[in-house]
Amino acid sequence: MMTRIKPGFTVRKRFQFLNGFMIPMLIFCGITGHPLSLYAQDYFKMGCMEQDKANLDAAIEDYSKVLKQNPDFTKAYVNRGLCYQDKSEFDLAINDFKKALKLKPGDPDIEMSMGTAFFHQKDYQNALTYLDKALEKMPDNANAQFDLGMTKHELKDYNGALQAYNTAIGLDPEKGQFYYSRALDKDQLRDYAGALEDCNSAIKLRPDYEKAYYLRAKEENQLKLYQKALIDLSVDIKMNPKNPRYYAEKGDIEYHQGFLSESILDCDTAIGINSLFAEPYYSKALAERDSGMLDSAKKDMEMANKLFKGESPFVDMEMSKILIYSGDYGGAAKSAESALKINSKYLYAEYELAYAEVFLGNDSGASRILSQIIKTDSTFTLAYWLLGRINYLNGNNASATDLFGKGTKTKSDPVGIAYCFAYMGDETKAIGVMKRVIGYYDSLGSKVKWRDCLGDMAYVYGVTKNEGKFFEYINEALESGYSNKAWIENSKELDYIRSEPFYQKLAIRYSLKR
Repeated sequence: MMTRIKPGFTVRKRFQFLNGFMIPMLIFCGITGHPLSLYAQDYFKMGCMEQDKANLDAAIEDYSKVLKQNPDFTKAYVNRGLCYQDKSEFDLAINDFKKALKLKPGDPDIEMSMGTAFFHQKDYQNALTYLDKALEKMPDNANAQFDLGMTKHELKDYNGALQAYNTAIGLDPEKGQFYYSRALDKDQLRDYAGALEDCNSAIKLRPDYEKAYYLRAKEENQLKLYQKALIDLSVDIKMNPKNPRYYAEKGDIEYHQGFLSESILDCDTAIGINSLFAEPYYSKALAERDSGMLDSAKKDMEMANKLFKGESPFVDMEMSKILIYSGDYGGAAKSAESALKINSKYLYAEYELAYAEVFLGNDSGASRILSQIIKTDSTFTLAYWLLGRINYLNGNNASATDLFGKGTKTKSDPVGIAYCFAYMGDETKAIGVMKRVIGYYDSLGSKVKWRDCLGDMAYVYGVTKNEGKFFEYINEALESGYSNKAWIENSKELDYIRSEPFYQKLAIRYSLKR
C-alpha cells in the first residue's frame, strides 16, 4: 500500500512490529520521506511499480538501493539499464547490461537489451553482434528480429534487413511499426510499390500512424501518384500542422505537378515554421525558377546551399541551371564546378559545365568534358547532341553527323534524341519523338514539363528552319510561363530568327533580348 504525503514523498508501510517503536517510526517516516527498513526484494517491487508508471528516476533510485543491498541481483541491473535506455543514457544502460551478463552469461533477453542499447548509441556493429547472439537462442522472438532488421538497415545491408523484417512480420503480423520499417527498407531497394503496400498495412493497423502517411506520400510521389500523395500529406498536416517537413514535401510534389504558386506558398509555410530547414528553400527556388522569378530563385538556392553547408551537389547543379536561365554562363560554370568538387562523378553537373562553356565560347573545353561523359556513359544522349552541335557549328559535318547518329540510338533522353534528328535534317522523326513526349507529360498532368516540351518543340523547328512552327510553339510556351529564355536569345543557329519581325514582337511582349 502506498500513501501520498506530498509530491515526491511517500510512506511505504510494512506490517511488522518493532517492540513498541512502530508509531514513532511512522511519524519519523512521514516527516523525512524515508521508508521503513526494507529488503532488496521490496525495493525491487517498488522499482518495477515506478518503472511501469514511467517514473524513471524514482525507479532507478529503487533499483540502486536493491543493488546496494544485493550486488548480485541480476534483474535489478537489467531493469535499471532499461530505465537508463529510456532516458537515452546509453552508456549507463550498457554498463548495467554488461554487469547482468557477467551474472547470467548468455542470457538472450539481456543480449537483446544490450544489442538495442548499442543500436541507439549508433554502434551498429556491436548491436549486430549481440542481436545475433540473442537470436541463436530465441529465433522466434519477433522484437529481436525487428531490431536486427533495423540494425542491418543502418549498416546498409538492405537485403539482410528485409529478411529480418519478413521474419518479424511472419512471427507477429499485427505490429504497424514492423511494416513501416520494412517500407523504409524497400524504399532504399527502390521497390516503391512494395514500400507503398507496407505503408498501407501499417496505416490499416494504426490509422493515426503519422510517419506512415508521410512515407506513403513519398512512395506515391515516386510512383507518380501525385494526387494521392497530396491527400496523404494533407492528412499529416491536419494531424500535425507544425511539422515543416510535411509542407516542404507537399511543396515539392506540387512543383513537380506544375502547381508552382501552390508550391511556393507551401514552401513559405515550411520556412515560416522553421527558417533553418533547407529543403523548402530548395524546392521553392525550383518553383520560382520555372515561374520566371530568377532573382528570387537565386536567393533561395543560395540560402539552401548555406543551410546544406555547401555539401549538396544537387543544390549547386540547380543553381547552375538558374544561372543558365538568367544567361549568366560564367556563374553557371562556377556552380557546376562546385557540384563536381562535392561529387566528381556527377555527370549531369559535368554536362551543365560543358553547356555553360559552349556559350562562353570555350568549345575545346566543352568538347573535352562531353567526350569524357560519353566515355563514362555511352547512353548519355544530350552529350552526343551537344558535342555534335559544337562540331556542326564549327563546320565539322562528318563528325557532327556521326555523333548525332549515335545520339539517336540511345534511350536515356527522348528530347535529346529529337534534337539529334533535327540536326540531321529529319524533321519528321524529331517531331514524332517530341509529340510522344508532350503527350506523355500531358497524360500525367505535369504542366511545367508539358510547357517546357513546347519550348523543346520550338527549338526542333528552329533547327530545321521551319520558322512558322518555331514561332507558333515558342509563343505558346512563353504564354504558358516558359522561363528558359537564354537559349532563345543566344543560340547561334537561331541567329536567322532573331532578325524576323515576329521575333521583335515576342521580344517586346516577353522581355527577350533584341
